[in-house]
Amino acid sequence: MTEPRTLKAELFGRFTRWLLAALVVAGCNHAPPVEKRAKVEGKVAVNGQPVANGFIRFMSLEPNGTNAAAVIKDGHYSLAENEGPTKGKYRVEFNVPSATKKRVPNDDVPGQFREEAIETLPAKYLGDKSTMMRDIDPAQPQVLDFSLTVP
Repeated sequence: MTEPRTLKAELFGRFTRWLLAALVVAGCNHAPPVEKRAKVEGKVAVNGQPVANGFIRFMSLEPNGTNAAAVIKDGHYSLAENEGPTKGKYRVEFNVPSATKKRVPNDDVPGQFREEAIETLPAKYLGDKSTMMRDIDPAQPQVLDFSLTVP
């Protein structure tokens, strides 16, 4: 047969649960402030022609920066303030796929193939090889147009 809990043990248990809850709540109130993000928009052209379909990415070059990406449609892209990058220096990356597709092996399903769009841009605009850099400041209007050239 189990002995009934003493009043002292019960009060200690209640106090411990209350203290733990208070510590959790207090810890939640000390979260770091969220950095302001920038509304960014602009135009993207290749050899003077608006990009029909593509992607633009702002990749932070600073440890606490926030990366952001948008679709380019009919030469225009737009990132809302809650989706844009934070203040800092960014590498800007582009992808402009061709309407032509090529068949490549499907790494997920051996022996099968998948269609993949052919990239139309040179390496200087792609991924971590991109040479396009921009400074972003959410306190200023961010209209960033890009004129890309392809030989």
